[in-house]
Order: sequence, then C-alpha cells, then structure tokens
Amino acid sequence: MVKLKICGNATLSDIIELSKLNVDYIGIITDAISQRFVKSEFLTFVRRYTEKPIVNVKVNILMSEMEKELSISDYLQIHRVLDDLELELLKSYDFRKRIILYVPASFEYKKYLEKAMDTVDMVLIDSVKKGVGVDYNVASSFLKDYPHLGVGGKISIDNISNFIDLNPAWLDISSSIEIYPGKKDINIVKKIVEMVKYGSSSDK
Repeated sequence: MVKLKICGNATLSDIIELSKLNVDYIGIITDAISQRFVKSEFLTFVRRYTEKPIVNVKVNILMSEMEKELSISDYLQIHRVLDDLELELLKSYDFRKRIILYVPASFEYKKYLEKAMDTVDMVLIDSVKKGVGVDYNVASSFLKDYPHLGVGGKISIDNISNFIDLNPAWLDISSSIEIYPGKKDINIVKKIVEMVKYGSSSDK
C-alpha cells in the first residue's frame, strides 16, 4: 500500500490532528530558507504529542550536522542534490537508512538517481524547481526501474489518483492542502487519506 507523508507542518494543532489519521510520516521543515520554517526545538516539543515518524527536512545542511539533526527526528530529508564526495561520505554513516534524498524529476538526473538509490533506502522524486509540479512522465519512468521511490511536487486532490496508480512507496504532499504556508486544511487531508489508503473520497 502507498504510504503518505504530509510535509511542511508548522502548527502543533495540525500535528495532533494528523496523528489521528492514517498518515505515515509527518514532515517538519527546520531550514530558514522555507516559508514553512520552524525552529529545531519544535521537533523535540511535538514528540510529546505524536507517535508518528517525524521527518526533519533541510536544504542547507552540512554532512557533519546530520547526526545531531537525527537526534531530534526519525528521518532527515536533504532537499538538495549532493555532490559525489557527499554521497561517498554518506555511505560510511550507520544512520544513512534514516536519510531521505531528493532527486529532481528530470531525465537529466537519472544517473544521480542511481547513485542516490545506491546510497540510501529512501529517495524522493520531486519537482525540479519550487512552484512547479512534478513531471508525471519522469516519475512514471523512474518508478519502473525503482519501485521504492517516493513522489512529491504539487500533488493535489485533483491529480493524486494518477500518482496513486503509479504505486510509489509513498506520496509527499504539502502546499496543495494548505490554508496558508505551514497550516493544513485537515478536511482536505482527510480526503487525501481516503483516496490514498482506501481508494475513495467523501465530503464528510
């Protein structure tokens, strides 16, 4: 079954509500580059209110900082392309199974995808640039070779059925379910959960 990650959460109330739903991962962005940024201390605080796996999302992070960031989360998602030296260093870390690597959804990154899959267990195919939806054809092609990929990038209630049909390991959803950056519309999230987990949606 396709798993579901709700990302970019910046309010405690949303995290409490998400914890009641059939959501598999809760993503929290602790990089100031994002408008959904929260301080790292927030991760420690929300652990009191949820047993769901927490994904700590960073863009600008040094390799030497990874272990510290993992001490306050279950997974660390690095949302940038690593160079070859960083990938080789990551291979030497015992905690690499808790690292999620981002790969731009472009055929130009096919070789990088192969390297990423050889380095960690969890890889997310996402939009090439912010504000642009993930390329469905690229995601479909990559998933044929690597069925354990996650997919994200402007996936919404209107197009999610197409991505569910690809049967990725998980779907990563954020901006399309927001009232404003960092604040989720829980009613829409419930519909998304129904579609991903149960193959239907209602207007409850």
